[in-house]
Amino acid sequence: MEADDRAYARPEGQRPAERDGETEGAEAYPELIEQVLAVCEQHYAAVTGTNTDQWDKELSLELVGIALQTVRLAERDAYPQDLEEYLRVNRDRLERLWRRYGPDSPYPRDVYHLVELPESFVLCERIDNARQWLEGVWEEEGQEEKPLERLKKVWLYGTGEEDGR
Repeated sequence: MEADDRAYARPEGQRPAERDGETEGAEAYPELIEQVLAVCEQHYAAVTGTNTDQWDKELSLELVGIALQTVRLAERDAYPQDLEEYLRVNRDRLERLWRRYGPDSPYPRDVYHLVELPESFVLCERIDNARQWLEGVWEEEGQEEKPLERLKKVWLYGTGEEDGR
């Protein structure tokens, strides 16, 4: 291990977010990413009737990691439970999102492709609670802007009960 690597090596049992000098917006530790993805997968499967064999795990981990950069460091340990509660409270809205914009919708498949991924659930929560931060991190990470813009639009304006679809 080089001297520079030792300066960033974490003591046994310490999470990366606990290192001295860590700033808001830093990458989340892998265990948190996995935990949040598991919450998303569980709720997504319940809403959509799909299973984890159908998803690209690497892409899911990457996008969850991007979303988690917008969770304040002090809130990260509690975030999986907070997300769980958010998804429970918004279950009807998530079902409308899937029904209106998922693969059986009248739209071509690639138009709302984020809706077809379990990580869309954490993205929806972040759209509601850290929209501008998410947009900035999304761009910094080199993600294509249009999929997030489309998800944001349908989540904010296309999942209301009054829409009637």
